This record gives sequence, structure tokens and C-alpha cells, in this order.
Amino acid sequence: MDNTETVDWQKRSLDFLLSLYQVKSEKDIALIRTKITDSLQAHSGATAAALVRLEDEVTARILYATVPTSSSFFDAEYAAAIIRANEVKVIEDVSLNLFPGKNILFPVTQGTLSGLFIIATEWPVDEAYHTFLLQAWEGLKGMTMLVQTYYSFEHLSARYNAILSAVDEAILFLDNGGRDGWVNTAASLLLNIDVGRNSSLVISRAMQKWRTTAVNAKEIEQEAVKLFYKPDGMVKGWKWIFGDPVSKVLDVSCVPVVSDNIKGRMWVFADITPIYNASEQLKELNAELDKKRQLADDQNKAKSDFLANMSHEIRTPMNGVIGMTSLLALTQLDAEQRDYVDTIRVSGESLLSIINDILDFSKIESGKMELEAAPFRLSTAIEEAYDLMSVKANEKGLDLLYYIEPDVPSDIIGDATRFRQILLNLISNGIKFTQQGEIEITAEKIGFEDNRYTLQFTVKDTGIGIAADKFYKLFDSFSQVDSSTTRKYGGTGLGLAICQRLVTLMGGGIRVESEEGKGSAFIFTIKVPANTAVTHFKAEERPSVSVLYGKKVLLLDDNETNLKILSKQCSLWGMEPIAVNSYTEAMDAVTGQHFDVAIIDLLMPDKSGVEVARLIRKGNTTLPLVLFSSAGHLPGDADIKQLFSAVINKPAKHNQIKEVLLRILGGASVAVAPPQILAEQETVLPIRILVAEDDYINQKFIIRAMKKLGYSIDLAVNGKEAVKKAVETAYQLIFMDAMMPEMDGYEATRLILEQHGYGPRPVIIGLTANALAGDREKLLQAGMDDYLSKPYKIQDIESLINKWAAQLAPHTAVPTRGYKHINLEYILELAGGENEFVAEMIETYLETVGPNIRLLRDAVAANNAESITFLSHKLKGSFRFIGCTEPGNMMEEIENNHEQGNLTRILELLRAVEEEYAGTEEELKQVLSTLHMPGAE
Repeated sequence: MDNTETVDWQKRSLDFLLSLYQVKSEKDIALIRTKITDSLQAHSGATAAALVRLEDEVTARILYATVPTSSSFFDAEYAAAIIRANEVKVIEDVSLNLFPGKNILFPVTQGTLSGLFIIATEWPVDEAYHTFLLQAWEGLKGMTMLVQTYYSFEHLSARYNAILSAVDEAILFLDNGGRDGWVNTAASLLLNIDVGRNSSLVISRAMQKWRTTAVNAKEIEQEAVKLFYKPDGMVKGWKWIFGDPVSKVLDVSCVPVVSDNIKGRMWVFADITPIYNASEQLKELNAELDKKRQLADDQNKAKSDFLANMSHEIRTPMNGVIGMTSLLALTQLDAEQRDYVDTIRVSGESLLSIINDILDFSKIESGKMELEAAPFRLSTAIEEAYDLMSVKANEKGLDLLYYIEPDVPSDIIGDATRFRQILLNLISNGIKFTQQGEIEITAEKIGFEDNRYTLQFTVKDTGIGIAADKFYKLFDSFSQVDSSTTRKYGGTGLGLAICQRLVTLMGGGIRVESEEGKGSAFIFTIKVPANTAVTHFKAEERPSVSVLYGKKVLLLDDNETNLKILSKQCSLWGMEPIAVNSYTEAMDAVTGQHFDVAIIDLLMPDKSGVEVARLIRKGNTTLPLVLFSSAGHLPGDADIKQLFSAVINKPAKHNQIKEVLLRILGGASVAVAPPQILAEQETVLPIRILVAEDDYINQKFIIRAMKKLGYSIDLAVNGKEAVKKAVETAYQLIFMDAMMPEMDGYEATRLILEQHGYGPRPVIIGLTANALAGDREKLLQAGMDDYLSKPYKIQDIESLINKWAAQLAPHTAVPTRGYKHINLEYILELAGGENEFVAEMIETYLETVGPNIRLLRDAVAANNAESITFLSHKLKGSFRFIGCTEPGNMMEEIENNHEQGNLTRILELLRAVEEEYAGTEEELKQVLSTLHMPGAE
């Protein structure tokens, strides 16, 4: 090349940049880099040109050269240094050059693309040529950006195509202008066209052909027309159904694709044939299930109606049988007659028990059993169950024992009736299969979560036991361990099945542990909240429990279990128990030690409790003695009252034992309480009673029963007559049968209450022979105050009259002065001077505050923030509501210290509150005693 030739480098620069602009229209990356390199050589007057790409730190590859090179690689370290310097380099050093002679290197980098354009030239690098080189370099950098864009697009396109080819859905794109279209692999198979780019016409024809074969082609066509006239329209969940029967179902979605350069629609076809078929089958099954459910509901309703009718029809005559028997038993009978009466009574009660079992099981099986949620005391429920079974236990000489662990809440919320039913079934089983020994119930807390206690109860007997291979039969319906025709023990085989289902409804479970010849233990759990709103409390005047602290008590009983339970209970009351199981040990103990009181069992080997008492009296005339006597076994010895300060009938109630000890050690006298039978009612309330009953036998029974209790009654034979008589006479108490001719008891009650408006109204007691879920609620919702379930006895009537007597009694004036802890004037003012309301307020306070304080202590020990906040706030309101300002302020301080995390101060305050509460408790109970005094003014 003639270096003296005059060249217009400015023009060449423009020509080079123009050539690059023309290259931009190319889409092939390899062709682009070839044309750029060729154009650079031609316009720079170079003898050779090349493009080198720096692939990584150790590799620089020659992508293209206008002349052959000795290697396909370039020095990577040298290339990297030039690129980092980022300036055009003129290299004269032959050892470093790619081409012979002078080499000029143009570094370019954009994104992930880095490299060099290299030319070999003989032109001198004067100012004009240098300007050309710099302008060419700018053009090369711009083209590098384009190449990088193409690289990125190619990578993105490859990944996009791979994804779309891998998915199961058929996906296609149609340009609105009809210029372009694209389908993935699944779409090409579905429409039977080539994969990748296709003309819009080909794709549209294939879609049209496909959808015209659909079962719902007309529906598809209508939807397609809507899409055509709404360019921005979208559709999802569109079903294209093929074949009859259905062979394929496509879920079709169509969404608009809009950008500056592209406008069209993306179609997605998903094969949902299995899902569609399953859905259709499910619809058919649901329709079939609806029919069967309706049939089952109709059958259940018929079953419920039958149960209600059967209950009424059976219980109504049973009420006459059992009621009249209870009256007959109170008359003068000789031994043979009394035996006949007792046989009738036992047979009637056995029949009623079987009826109840069948009805209960039917209710549970049909889902009609609904549990109540009402407060009740655990010890009371256990004691009531034992009371009902005490006669059978005494007949066999069995001890009925129970112990409740101290951490078990005394009052819980649940269904007391069904809980007691579980206990009765298990106790009855224990008595049935036990010839000697005891039945023992224990209660313990095994968990606490979400403010619900998990309580475990164990009902243990010392009977014949059960073989392990018979356990599986225990909880089956109508099944017994011994089902032979010669079996010794009777029953329906439903008791344990009912227990299991009731326990399940209460959120627990039941199991058995037993060994043949060594007794059985039935263990069940329930989940219940503790009660903080007890509404029933019977006030009794008694010394403070602190009287028992430190007192030594001698316990004599040959039953080790009873001794253990009594020892624990006495220890809980702060006493020091000494337990012995023989009279010789007892005599040694009283001779060598001081005791404050002794509790002695009546029936023991060697010497009876009375004989032991006489021995003790020879050496100690002042030691108070308490006798445990099984009902019906109290001896007729003339010196019983001189020997014993009190006699307690078994099964002994813990509160009863405590009250006796409190009275003895507190200095009050305690009368010996031998068993009594019902006599003529001595205290008769000045009230008028109406009985609405249509059954002749039940009329006869209730008239006789009321007469026996000292009351005369008016009788109505239907609801209409009851309403008429209630208008004419001011009755204080009405017994209302639920099912009567002309007008039932529900309607009669509603009309009677309407007539009385907001003034004084009678107490209405419902009489029902129904035993299904909701019967009690139905009576109460009708406006009745309480109910009796048929069959009932004279004692049941007496209990109800006594229960409601306080509401019918005149008000009592209460002295307001002489109290240290309470402000009685404030309480009376708050109650508007109504003594009944005063008593209700005090009873509620006494029954809720004590348990809540114990729950608060549990919450503090467990660091349960939510319970601490709730209980401290609730107790603050309870104290202040009856004018006890000081403990209310302490509760507010507990609230504040809890928020600050001051546990030490909280415990100090809690102890102070407990002391303050003891004072308020004692004074409030004095007020209740005054309120409950008959005839007080």
C-alpha cells in the first residue's frame, strides 16, 4: 500500500458507520460479526482483520479472521489487560501481535460479551488516522451492544421454547393482523400442524376444524363471537367437550397480548378429561347422597318421633307404678307386704333403667344427644352418684370411697347429668361384680390447654376382674363378657357402650385395666373448662377452716384405701392424721399421744367401732369421737349419743366430714344423725298449688303425694282448664304436664305468663314423660322454671318444693352494722333493698371469687398471660361490685405488675387478697345465715 496516498479518513469513517447500520438488519449473529470484521478491514485500509472473544480468564477464542491464523486462540491474559485498559492500542511488538507488522486492537465489552477487534495495517497513525480509529471504535462498541442483545434474546428464546415444549398444556399465539403465529409441541399435536412458527391462517383453520367437532360447538361459537368483538376480552375456564360419551374435555383460556409492536391473543388448552369425568361422577354421587340423606333424615325424624312417643307411653304408666309404690312404702305394712312392695319397686326401677339405657343409646346413635354446658361441683356429682348406689353397696357391705387431687378444679362446666350417668354405670358395674371390699373413685388433672382441663377419673373395684381376652367385648353394644344363657349377672349390655359414647362427646376416652380375681379399673378422661360463674350456694354457719390447722386426728378403719384417702384429706385441711387399722394400735396411740379428735369405723373385725369407743372412754373421757356408720347399720345402743360427738353415714362426703370436724373443734354442738325415713311434712309453706295432669293414675298419685307432704291442691285435667283456673286464683306453684288434650302444657304456660305480665307470677314446674335431647330446653323455653321427668317419686316432688321455697318466702330484714370487711349498706342499696337479690349477689360472689382466686394462682404459676389478665380484671370487678375496695385495688395492682413482669410483687399481693377474701367470706356467710332464718324480720 502506498503510504503517500492521500485518504479522506473522515469520509471513510462515515462510510464505515453507514455499513454498520446496514449490517443491523441482519438476524444471524455469525453473519453480523463476519460483515463487521470485513467492513472494518476494508474501510481501515488494513491488510487483515479478526474478532477475538474472551470466553473466560484463560480462554480467548478467534471467532473470525479475514486471513488464516496460526492458532484458533489468542493470549487471554493479554486480551483481558487490553479490555481492562478500555482504549485503542497500537502494538508494534511482533511477539504480541496476531498478525505480522503493526496491529491495532479495539477492546469492546457489553454485558457478558467481551473481546477485541484486531487489524493489521501499514498506515501511519497520524492525527487523521487516529480520529478514524476512535470513530470506528465507537461504531464497533455500538454493534457489540446489538450482538449482546441478540445473544440475550437467543438465550431467552431458547429457554422460553424449552419451557413451552415441556408443559402439557397446548399453547399458541395468534397475531391480530394475521401475519404471525406460533404453537408449542402440545398444540401442534392437538391441532395436527407443524411446531413453532406458523401463519395465523393455518392455526385459525386448525382451531376452527377442531372446535366444530365439539359436543358444545354452538356454545363455543357464541363465546368466540363475543371475543371477536371485544379485542381486550378475556376468558378462562371455558370448556370444550368432545365425544358422546365424553372422550376429551379441554379447559380453554384466552388472554390478550398487547405491546408496542405486538397485538394478538394467547390461547391455552389444558386436557382436564379425568378431572371432568371425576367431577361429573361426584355430582351424580352427591345427587344420590342427597336422596339418601333426605331418606335418612326422614327415617331419623320418624325414629325420633317413635322414641318420643314410646318414652311418653312407657313412662306415664311407669310413673303410676313407681309413684304409688313410693306412697305405699310409707304406710303401715307387715313384713310380707313390705317385701312385695320392695319387689315391685326394684322391678319397676330395673325396668326403667333398661328403658333409659335403650333410649339413651338410641339418642346417641341417631346424633340426638346434646350435652349441656352448665356449672357443677365435681365432689357433689360423685357424692350424688354414691348416694343413689349406697343401698346396693350397703347390702353387700361395700365401702364407697373417693378422692379428688388438690390440683383438680372443684367446679367445672359441663353436663352434670351425663357425667353422673357415666359414674352411675361404672359404679353399678363395680357393685354388681364385687362381693366384698370397696369401690373407689379418684380424680386427677393430667393436662391443661386452651383454658380447658383434661381430667382423668378412675373407678376401681375389688371384684372378680375381667380376662384380658374379653376386653374387646366390653364397649360393644348389647354385648357382655359372659353372654351365656346361664350367666350370673344381668343387664342389657348397653351401659359401657353408652359410657364410651358419652365420654367421646366430652372430648375424652375410656379404657379398662383388670386382672381376673383382682378387680377392675375403668379409666376415663374428659376435657372441660373450670367454672368461674357458679350460681348455687347453700350458706351454713360454721367456724373458719383455720380451726383445723395443726389438730391431731386419729383414724381407725380396717380398710386401707379408706385410711389413705382420709389421711390425704385431713392433711389438705391442715390436720396431722395418724392412721391405724386395728383397735390394738388405736388403743396404743390414744394411750401414748394427745389427739384432738378420733374418727372410728363401725364395722371392723375383732371389735366394732362402738366397742372401741367404750375402751377409749375408760381412759379418756374428753376426746371427741366420730363414728362412720353404713346406712342401716347404726346400733341401737343407748349410749351412742354419750360415746360419739357425731355419726356420719357412709358413703361419707368430704364436705360433711369437714363440717363435722369444724363444729366439733370450733366448739359447736353436733347432733348424732341416724338414718331417717320420710314422715309427714312438718313445715308446710303457705302457698296455693295447681296441678295440670290428664292421666288418672298420675292425678291420683300426685294428690296423695301432696297430701302426704301436707299440701292440698287444685287439679286441672287439660291446659285450657289450667289457664282458666290460673286466671281465677293466685297460685304460687303450678305443676304443668307437657302433653295434654285440648291444649298442651307449652301453650298453657305461655298464656298464663301473658296474663301475669310483669307482676308476680307463679313458679311453673313442667312434668314430662319424654326423654329425648332438647326436652328440658323446650320446657324452659316455653317459660317453665323447672321440670320433673316421669316417673318421679314423692321425694322428687318434695325436693322441688324445697328448692323453690325460698323464692316464695317473705323477705327478711338484715342488720347492716358490725362488719369489718364488707359494706353491707352499699350491698343493700345496690340490690334496691330486696333481700332475695342480696342473697343471690352474695351467693354468686362466694361461689365465683374463691374458685377464680385459685385459678389465678394456677395461671401465675403457669405464667399464662391471657388468664392472668382476664382473671385479675374479673376479680377486681367482683370485689368492687360488692364494695370491697381494698382487695379490688390489690387486683388492679396485680394487673399492672403483670404487665411489668414483677412476679414477686404479684405473689405478695395474691397472698394478701386471699387473706382479705377469707374475712369477706366469713362475714357474707353470716349475712346469708340471717337471710335464710325462717320468720326473721
